[in-house]
Amino acid sequence: MKKLILIVITITGISKVLSAQEIPGKLSGGLESNNQYYVDDKATQAQAPRDKIATNSYFTLNYTLKNFYAGIQLESYLPALMGYPEGLKGSKLTHRFAGYRTDKIDITAGNFYEQYGNGLIFRSYEERQLGIDNIMDGVNVRFTPLKSIRLKVSYGSQRVLMENGEGIFRGADLELDPLDLLKVKHSWGLTIGGSVVNRYQKYTGPDETFPPEVNAYSARLGLSHPHYDLNVEYVSKSADPTDLNKNIFRKGSVLYINQTITTNKDLSMDIAFRRVESMDFRTDRTQKDNIALVNYLPALTKLYTYALPNLYPYGAQSMGEIGGKADIYYHLKRGSALGGHYGTKLSLTASLYRNLDTVRLKSKEGFESAFWRFGPTELYRDLNFSMERRWSPLMKTIFSYINLNYNQGYIQGPGYGMVNANIAITDVLLNLDRKNALRVELQHLWTTDDEKNWAAALLEYSYVPGWSFFVSDMSNYQSKKIHYFSVGGAYNYKAARVSLSYGRQRAGLLCVGGICRMVPAYSGASLSFSYNF
Repeated sequence: MKKLILIVITITGISKVLSAQEIPGKLSGGLESNNQYYVDDKATQAQAPRDKIATNSYFTLNYTLKNFYAGIQLESYLPALMGYPEGLKGSKLTHRFAGYRTDKIDITAGNFYEQYGNGLIFRSYEERQLGIDNIMDGVNVRFTPLKSIRLKVSYGSQRVLMENGEGIFRGADLELDPLDLLKVKHSWGLTIGGSVVNRYQKYTGPDETFPPEVNAYSARLGLSHPHYDLNVEYVSKSADPTDLNKNIFRKGSVLYINQTITTNKDLSMDIAFRRVESMDFRTDRTQKDNIALVNYLPALTKLYTYALPNLYPYGAQSMGEIGGKADIYYHLKRGSALGGHYGTKLSLTASLYRNLDTVRLKSKEGFESAFWRFGPTELYRDLNFSMERRWSPLMKTIFSYINLNYNQGYIQGPGYGMVNANIAITDVLLNLDRKNALRVELQHLWTTDDEKNWAAALLEYSYVPGWSFFVSDMSNYQSKKIHYFSVGGAYNYKAARVSLSYGRQRAGLLCVGGICRMVPAYSGASLSFSYNF
């Protein structure tokens, strides 16, 4: 393999050649390019745009030298793929940062990602699949004078599409381990923390009482034990009138409680509760969808990886919701009558969310609510049972059953109603030999609501060391009788991956981690390439 040659002009004007091994520090990065060719499709009524080829590309370059680090990211939308925000267009250096890190302090100047606590008050992150990148631009400091004291201070503006927004963000977060700080011997872990956040955006309207700044505060508690974990956080936010909440002056809040219980090696439970009220929080009050978000409110529901359950995905309702979920996992032991030779994994998940119990007011607050009372409208409910079992070294299966209620009218807008659906899924993996594997998915959804019944199937073949091919189809066979088919393949070689596919995309919500965006119907070919070094 040829060595990379770097020509360096010295102070004396003498040139010399250095090999890559002689370059000080470490250089890393990657390239990702997602390309789509659109075609007209009479069956789905999808129309190709005038420019039938779209490209989303990202190039990152990071450099570290001892305690110093720096990096850049170049993005190109020529134009952006369908369904991404219209403001993502052209090419621009969207990230540039430099920093210095030791065991006690980490200072970043320029662009940075950060999170306070569970992210309910502040989380800056990137999710390319949804077109989200709310990276900050300013200064971020992490200070750890002792192992039991962790302080974060952040200041800057936030990315809004291809530019920085008008809002100014300031925040601080402190987390303590009091037992460790006091050097108390204990079998339990205890953490306490709190955050304060301020957002200022100039207001030039006629309302003299309109608040140009929003303040938010949070407190949290964490307990940990080999068999029990508790995580509690409460956030309070001052009045934040926007077009989305019809410019009311109602204060916002979030209460989050999560418990994990492990009784033994075979049984564990995870129980979460959350209440959200008026918590749409942005550095730019004029934005909507997933743009300029300050905080992070994931849907605390089962995250499905199969096609049909994701026809009705639930996204957290930032204006108001109350509910939670419970996960129970049980492992039937190997060699038992029910566990079989390799053991069997069982899981049961249930979640329920309703609106808040509110009373409208004529004042600027807009409404008042009962804190602990569930509202009259069901937003989402699901019950999921899954069994995973390996039958032999060559065969593994996953069987799932899902029953869900999805308030489509409340979540997606007027014109829809409540959907009650039942879904059955069979997932079979066959390891034919050490290099060849075949996976088969069969899914069916029954409902008398919305678009009636659906069926879906997937056949995936993989060959080690890098090839995979698939063909899939999803059909609303009882109503529109349209086949949303897709066929394609991928090849991985070391740090490089290339994939090619052709098919139809159904219009609807695309969700990652409970955060969603609407995507239009389209048909065509997709070509993606990624490489990391």
